[in-house]
Amino acid sequence: MHKKPRVLKDFPVKRDFPPGFGPSVSASSKSNASFLVKRKSREETKPLVFSDDKCGGTSKRTNMMYRNEEIVNKKGSVVSKYLKPIDNRKKVEESLILFRELLSKRMGESKAESGIKNGATRLAYVAAAIDLRWERKWVNVDKRIGAVPGVEVGDKFECAAELNVVGLHRQFQGGIDYMVKGGQKLATSIVASGRYVNAIISSEVLIYSGQGGNPSVGRSEPKDQKLERGNLALKNSMEARTPVRVIRGSEVSKASKTIVYIYDGLYLVDKCMQERGAFGKLVFKFELRRIPGQPKLTM
Repeated sequence: MHKKPRVLKDFPVKRDFPPGFGPSVSASSKSNASFLVKRKSREETKPLVFSDDKCGGTSKRTNMMYRNEEIVNKKGSVVSKYLKPIDNRKKVEESLILFRELLSKRMGESKAESGIKNGATRLAYVAAAIDLRWERKWVNVDKRIGAVPGVEVGDKFECAAELNVVGLHRQFQGGIDYMVKGGQKLATSIVASGRYVNAIISSEVLIYSGQGGNPSVGRSEPKDQKLERGNLALKNSMEARTPVRVIRGSEVSKASKTIVYIYDGLYLVDKCMQERGAFGKLVFKFELRRIPGQPKLTM
């Protein structure tokens, strides 16, 4: 014997939500009723610019991203939808402030333990960055190809560890960072810091040396570079025509050998060559050309 379906009458709703948006029904509500409510039209609620696949988009004017949030009832129907702005620039700045505070603390500990009076060891930089990661204060944690939210062309960073903290380059030592996408390695970013022989032809063109086989890095024996890891990723990026972020190391003082890292923007790999290097071994050379339309660089 089938029971007659229960008829739900009008239910009073407290309206403490923004005008034009309907109430949401909690999944833990004792009532099994679901409410379909009137929502603003798509034209009224859409952000200025949508460009990022993961987060919904970035406004070029304000560097703000918008996160779509949906509240659904038990049947899976959307009952409320709104847009919450995220200030990525502010998040990047806050992470860098926290990192520098931790670095200062680590430097003090290193000086006390080893008697170092000036400067900080590389270990202090890495330790401060790892501490911040454990606190979940890194931003842009997922590797990505293209621009990084909250980071702008011309931004300067005091050390390589800061590049990790903001998600610009996820290598503490390696000059080529990459990710696997569609089954192949693609370069995400490179750092031209002078450890290898690189040539800046102009503000728009960079000749970048591949990694490996350099005896001045890691005190290894000179040998031919192989088409693997970062070298393979750059070659794949050339064929796939995917952009690569370029970070340039600039020496502030020759006496102290202090280097700052400057974000130069997005480049495309135009050429991949092999030639004999300074030690008589084969070296990969990649020609990268800056993508037009970006802010001008001051070299």
